[in-house]
Amino acid sequence: MHSFGKSEGGGRRGAQRAQAPVLAVASTAVNVHRAAIMNVSHTGAQLSAPDLPGEGQDVVFRADSVEAFGKVVWARGNQCGIAFQSPLASQDVERLRRAANLPTIPGLSVLDGLP
Repeated sequence: MHSFGKSEGGGRRGAQRAQAPVLAVASTAVNVHRAAIMNVSHTGAQLSAPDLPGEGQDVVFRADSVEAFGKVVWARGNQCGIAFQSPLASQDVERLRRAANLPTIPGLSVLDGLP
């Protein structure tokens, strides 16, 4: 009978594990959209998924234990940008960035340079 634990050869994995995306939910008045977080800042988030809310829609953003009200300010293909009504706390931004393995660039907003 096979049991869990170390296998022969020291118990090392034969293959690398890939970082899984951190998932967010963007809820509108009529739909719930599940998406991967591509970037997050104090002022907004960039999401990616096949089905996202359209530009101008009000949303409730939820990821991990973070919740924020916002509006979709741009939508292109499988991505959209959400501007939060109120800035996220620094510890929430850093926790989401660490979980999503995103770089920390002080002062950068996901809304910078976008239409």
